Amino acid sequence: MNNEKTPQKAQQKPKMQEKEGTERKIIRIADTDLDGDDMVWRAIDRIPGVGYSYAITITKVLSIPMDRKLQDLDDTLTEKLKEALSNPRNYGVPDWMFNWRRDAVTGSTKHYIGNELRSKTALNIQSLKNSRSYRGYRHSFGYKMRGQRVKSRGAGFRGRTGGIVGVTKKTVAAMQKTQTEEKK
Repeated sequence: MNNEKTPQKAQQKPKMQEKEGTERKIIRIADTDLDGDDMVWRAIDRIPGVGYSYAITITKVLSIPMDRKLQDLDDTLTEKLKEALSNPRNYGVPDWMFNWRRDAVTGSTKHYIGNELRSKTALNIQSLKNSRSYRGYRHSFGYKMRGQRVKSRGAGFRGRTGGIVGVTKKTVAAMQKTQTEEKK
């Protein structure tokens, strides 16, 4: 036994595949960790910017069976899925399914997912605030802006906040009463 200390290995991130290499439990697509046990359309539905109908369309465009799990996809099909999500126009997805139509600056129609969508939305809201338009004004004060009633619905401009006060069941009230009597 020698007295030299052996350097310990730095902790590594958990691998995407198990030792057998057959099942991947967590798959990362578009900066989102997806559960490999879910079906493909249901898993990609959890990515911000991908809804139910868009997820179904992408799986049909790539000819993936609806009951296939995400962990069962091979690497080439996973890469195709990532490519189809980032460039749907190349795979024949119609423009009306895109979530960013007729951009105010460029005039182009695109589909954004993940962090790209979040940043684009935040910049859009900030530009509305800076322009002092009606919608920007309402955004800056946190008011409703799409024609909802604000006079008689909800508890103010921001809608219902907090839980309901003053409603307790008889059993809960009886339990509290017995607990206070026990303390005396």
